[in-house]
Amino acid sequence: MSAFASRAALVLALLGASGSAWALDPDKVSNHVLLADDGARVGNDGPVIFAVLGNARRAIPAIERVSGGVYHGDAVLQDIVSNIASQVGQPGGPGFMVLTGDMVRASSAKEWSWFDQRFAPVLLGGSPAPAGDPPRMRGVPVAGDREAAGDSRYEGMEGAWPGIGADIGHNRVATWYAFDFNANGTRWRIMVLDSAKATLGSRWTEQLAWIQRSVGGDFDGVLVFMHDPVFDLAGATSDMNRGGGPAELIETLEDAVGLQKLRGVFSAGHHSNQVMLPDGPFGAIHVGAGGAGAPAELLRRWGGADAAERAIDVQLDPMFDLALIDGLDRWVADHEVPDTVIDQAKARGSYEGFTGGFDPKHYPIHGWWTVSLNGPTASLIFHQRRMDGVFADVYKASFDPGNGWRGAKLPGFKDK
Repeated sequence: MSAFASRAALVLALLGASGSAWALDPDKVSNHVLLADDGARVGNDGPVIFAVLGNARRAIPAIERVSGGVYHGDAVLQDIVSNIASQVGQPGGPGFMVLTGDMVRASSAKEWSWFDQRFAPVLLGGSPAPAGDPPRMRGVPVAGDREAAGDSRYEGMEGAWPGIGADIGHNRVATWYAFDFNANGTRWRIMVLDSAKATLGSRWTEQLAWIQRSVGGDFDGVLVFMHDPVFDLAGATSDMNRGGGPAELIETLEDAVGLQKLRGVFSAGHHSNQVMLPDGPFGAIHVGAGGAGAPAELLRRWGGADAAERAIDVQLDPMFDLALIDGLDRWVADHEVPDTVIDQAKARGSYEGFTGGFDPKHYPIHGWWTVSLNGPTASLIFHQRRMDGVFADVYKASFDPGNGWRGAKLPGFKDK
């Protein structure tokens, strides 16, 4: 049994997902409103702006002792609500939400009920919105390994998001789908994929065949959303490109559409946020949006990766890296933090010669993302949450066809 399979079995045992109290009854799962069906076209005369976040599930205290098992997703959701409220009646706020997997700890009626209650302020459907909250959004859900825990047929996903996925017949639920946006005259294709190769079994082959069919027609750029990353500098390196599925999906897609049309790959994977440009500014940007709920994990600044069966050295985008270092320096200036935390981040002192990394107990990389599509250009902003609960926009990446992707450090957190 693999390390991942062992952890999954432990989670199910701890949560009692197979017991009667945790049994899945799809009829008891509150449904929410999808943004678009597979194959749909969504028109828009102006920019398309949306929120991206992942691993919004609550902590599993028995096995997640990092950061004290603290669930911080409520703060992230409240910041999104505040962001929407500040933009009501004017352009600039997110119009829908992409959830990059692990919305629940395991697929059960109880867990989906928790998800519904937590996301009531921001997602259409399910429980009524609290009084005074701004307009709620439609969702673009991505299947993670927790959605499949105890529910490999994804009945919970179907219950929470009626109509999800491509039509594969025989009353089965597909967790992959695609739709198009007209963003100010440019057509963008959004592709939601399921990276859980082992879980899908024979459905994996169906998904690969669907990718070949789904890339027809005229479009200018592609954004991919899936749970497991191809490249990952957080958590355990052995889980990068988990099971080989993520790289196989991206390679299949690139073979079908060409390298120049794939603009970005968003995932959750480990509990942190990260940005990498492994193929340079004109390649796809790889964004890890997994720090929006569950306790944070160590984020390395650089490291080796065994992706797509080849050794690749990857690193955080330098401007993202600089933004995180700047935030750490501002934090330690006013708070007592062990010197080893700073040494580890900057690979100095007792950590000289080792890979630099951000200690999740003292400097977790929590937060969420805004993505904007405007004609052929794209941009994304990282909203980071500091240990004291304060949020700030610390990093922005922008894409245009002439220059590719360029990262920039934003003013971020202000000094006290």
